[in-house]
Amino acid sequence: MKNKDWLQPNRKQRIFLIFISIISLGIIFIGQRFDYSLLFSDNLNPQNQFIINRSIRFLLNDNLVLLLIYGLFYDKKYVKFGLAVEAFGFFFLLIPYFILRYYTSIDHMYISFIHRLIINPTLMGLLIPAIYIQKIKN
Repeated sequence: MKNKDWLQPNRKQRIFLIFISIISLGIIFIGQRFDYSLLFSDNLNPQNQFIINRSIRFLLNDNLVLLLIYGLFYDKKYVKFGLAVEAFGFFFLLIPYFILRYYTSIDHMYISFIHRLIINPTLMGLLIPAIYIQKIKN
């Protein structure tokens, strides 16, 4: 890497953002059984509870990874690209996942693989090494 001070400028702020995002991701992982739907209503059917809980976890996880990306690379263009990836994941992965889960007869075991890709910030996490490699090449 050409620049040895890659964590500059605003080094303390960047370290704080990285720390907060990693700790928050850990807290969300530990509290993955938390029922976010109770924040909206306590008399929802199980299907709506599931959809609300998974949607909120998806958005929390992906936005915390975006915060991590911003803390690591300190460049808004990477965050904008990450937002595009998040929107893609929401509309083309999360919504079809809900449709497959509740409106088709596909075995639940096969849908759980899609669940792991969507709810865990796997797709967003793959952006970090991709951005790093692109930065090295440039």
